[in-house]
Amino acid sequence: MNDILRPPRAAGLFRLATFTGLTAAAALLVATPATAHTPEAIPPPAQPSASEFGVQPPDPSAMTVTSGGVGDAGWFLFEPAAPTVAPAPLAIVTHGYFEFSGYEVNRALIEHTVAQGNIVIYPRYQTSAVTACPGPFYIEPCVASAAAGITGALTYLADNPDHVQPDIDRTSYFGHSFGGIITTNIANRYLQLGLPRPRALFLDDPHDGGYAGPGEPALDDVLSGIPADTVVQCYVGESGVIGESGKENSSCNAVFPRLGHIPDAQKDLILSYDDDHGSPALSSKHGVSTGGGTGDGGMIPVSNPIDAYDYKMWQLWDAARNYAYTGTDAEYAIGNTPQRRNNGVWSDGVPVRELKIQKTAPIAP
Repeated sequence: MNDILRPPRAAGLFRLATFTGLTAAAALLVATPATAHTPEAIPPPAQPSASEFGVQPPDPSAMTVTSGGVGDAGWFLFEPAAPTVAPAPLAIVTHGYFEFSGYEVNRALIEHTVAQGNIVIYPRYQTSAVTACPGPFYIEPCVASAAAGITGALTYLADNPDHVQPDIDRTSYFGHSFGGIITTNIANRYLQLGLPRPRALFLDDPHDGGYAGPGEPALDDVLSGIPADTVVQCYVGESGVIGESGKENSSCNAVFPRLGHIPDAQKDLILSYDDDHGSPALSSKHGVSTGGGTGDGGMIPVSNPIDAYDYKMWQLWDAARNYAYTGTDAEYAIGNTPQRRNNGVWSDGVPVRELKIQKTAPIAP
């Protein structure tokens, strides 16, 4: 199997990166006997070593960054600084709403993906609150801007052969939140848009905000344009979109019923759970893939450290691409296997809550 896409090969592969004090008077009122002691904290799973699991931490020095395009048709291009394969696989990563200033929200995911030997194109599609992309009420300008950004970056590469060149036949798409809705529509319309055929499609809690109604109305009504042999993975959390009142049939539960033409062997719904057994706790909130991002005043918190769920998502993302390109290591890439469900163990040996994986919607905690 190609080393640049190797999924992790062991179960305990994760790390977490995350008391309120009583006032002095209150502390006196609730003072405990001298024999009492604070229970020892239970640290989270440790970060895996690259050599042991094949998953490397983000490394900014491993990539070069180029930007181009005008306004909402802008793009960022990330290339491996020392590519091991030429041409390189292509990953197109589309951010959620309110990522105005650049790519900070998805920086860690991008750095990881490039470290695996991929070129990453990051269409901006939205550069300010006064933008051509109005959001879920009218998604077409958003799709058009994202497609223009992807095309612009590909044209730049074609015009500059000294850059790492993409292997268009190995193209995968990743979309988070509103970017997941845009990504799904782009994958559905790739032929009309003149974009690379999707080999793998990974969606992290795709959501149009719910402002135009339940069930993701910004999605294309019919998704039969996504090729039937595409590997499709859709990830949700119990504290994400489907955990909100009235949104049980949103996010992945709105996408999957429209994918009946894709065989079960090519697709999965994946759900993570909150786990507060240790400290810091693991959260399945909306935005799991944005760990390591700094945010820019949008919906993602300024402090959002990389944690075990980021590493797990990277494993799933890497494995989906590898399986789509090579057909190998299916136990990491598809289906309800122990390797895929496993989230590692807390430092006291208690397993982190496993993922839930199923083939059909709806998925629920």
